Amino acid sequence: MPRDPSKFIASDLVDSKCTECGAEVPDKFNSCFELFMSILTPLGLKRVESPDIAILHHLIVDTGAMQHPKGGCKSAKSYAAHLTGLCCGVEYNGSKSIRSALQRWLNGSAESIGITRPTEPDYRGMLTIRYVYDAETGEELVARVHEWAKQVWKAYASQHGIARNWIRKAIGG
Repeated sequence: MPRDPSKFIASDLVDSKCTECGAEVPDKFNSCFELFMSILTPLGLKRVESPDIAILHHLIVDTGAMQHPKGGCKSAKSYAAHLTGLCCGVEYNGSKSIRSALQRWLNGSAESIGITRPTEPDYRGMLTIRYVYDAETGEELVARVHEWAKQVWKAYASQHGIARNWIRKAIGG
């Protein structure tokens, strides 16, 4: 399912710090969301050129949403989409077949597919989109995205079973 980043509600800033993830947001951005979009938008324009860029793009979206669940994961379906997307990105290297199965599975209502929105953990990882933003090369950016995603995924350890179960349901197992 296509994700609409415009639905991602910007978290408040207090003294240039994001209230959801704690990122120090540079002065040229009005929100952590703007910082996030400064990385995501150029990749989004290139994702049709390369499957690797598409995988990275999805991983950034899912990691950012799970680190900002009050804005990025309001409904049970959006939470399930981003939690399983993060799992897919970290544990299955962004498998296109698993992503496609998840999109089909999430096509129904939350009630019809039997999901409820879990409560997000208070701690959602120390690394933030700022860590990715500070990368100096493309290779470093890719490495930092993966580090960030792994750390956020680890912060959701209590929900790994839920995500894996939802993926099993999506792929028909």
